[in-house]
Amino acid sequence: MVKYRKLVTALVILIIIGGIIGFVKGVNAELPPDEDLLTLLQVTALVKTQFVEPVSFIQMIDNYAEIGTINGMLEKTLNDKYTYYMTPYDYNEMQIQTKGAYGGIGVIIGITEEDQVVVVEPFPNSPGYLSGLRPADEFRTINDKSTIGMTTEEAANLLRGEPDTVVKVKLFRPSTQKEYEVEIVRKTIEMTTVSGEMLQNGIGYVRISSFSGRTPQELELKLNELEKASLQGLILDLRYNTGGLLDAAVDIASMFASSGPVLFVEGRGGACQEITVNKNHVIKQYPVICLVNNISASASEILSGFFKDRKIGLVLGQQTFGKGLVQTIYPLYSGGALSLTTQRYLTAGGVAIHGKGVTPDIVELLSEQAEKDFVPLIPERRKEDTQLLRAIEEMQKLLTKPKANAA
Repeated sequence: MVKYRKLVTALVILIIIGGIIGFVKGVNAELPPDEDLLTLLQVTALVKTQFVEPVSFIQMIDNYAEIGTINGMLEKTLNDKYTYYMTPYDYNEMQIQTKGAYGGIGVIIGITEEDQVVVVEPFPNSPGYLSGLRPADEFRTINDKSTIGMTTEEAANLLRGEPDTVVKVKLFRPSTQKEYEVEIVRKTIEMTTVSGEMLQNGIGYVRISSFSGRTPQELELKLNELEKASLQGLILDLRYNTGGLLDAAVDIASMFASSGPVLFVEGRGGACQEITVNKNHVIKQYPVICLVNNISASASEILSGFFKDRKIGLVLGQQTFGKGLVQTIYPLYSGGALSLTTQRYLTAGGVAIHGKGVTPDIVELLSEQAEKDFVPLIPERRKEDTQLLRAIEEMQKLLTKPKANAA
């Protein structure tokens, strides 16, 4: 009888939804590309059942009828910029960022406040880097097409292509006020997220650019390499790292503690769950200083908060971005996907950082010009990277500090 009632209830809900969708279709005779009624139905059902806060289904439909797009509906209903619909193209781009490879020049691009397409970071030894592209370089043309008004999606489409084909770019370098033009041969780009080297006196430096499915393995390999070169203290750079996969951050934290929490997550209704370290690693015993800035977000804040709250390492730099929400990606029948905020998280010490960020143990700021020029991403300008220089200074103190003897 119970099963029968549930079936009847489900059928009634579907009939009601069908009537509402019919109304929406009447209001919006021409749906946007990549947005059909099945996609709308999937999105509203997921939001209704999985969003971190209770949501009115009728309000969603009313907002869709008024605005006419899924993302417009989500923005007005939820006021959450981290919940959004991805077209099939957008979803493919996200998958490339987290686990894939592609044909291109190997640079992360962004948009400045002046709507200029800019190099954020070239991957080490990528075609773009070897051709001279550096952070803050502004694209003027790509294959003779002006970048004025161009989105990052449009620019990425032009920069990518089959390996061994050529893309011609003209760039402007603000630091020299000069333009330069170069032809770059595209190659297969592996999404490497970890780089590093020994600096001096047993101090190793490792940068994590994002948290992908391969990042823990890449980090372990890099640390093994540095350990063979007599690593005694690690500077872990999470500046400009906007996050990525939660599981990757948990796996990395598990390299530095054998037990205890990495973070806590809260779902709808306030139910709290402790996420602990896993047992997949030999624990690293050397001191760690974690570098952060105001761009460090999400998984970067989980990891830096773990080091700070558990007193496993020092956090140095600027207050972080303050993203304390967890998103789940739901693939849709259309080939697109929904990024949906399903949980809030607290750091390992139970600290809520959403809208606040992680406060460093040691505050150290960069000069305005160094920030503008993305100096921390340019090895050739390390003498201007006052945060890294301070981290080296603090690590030297840790390494020379007398160790307590057991009595």
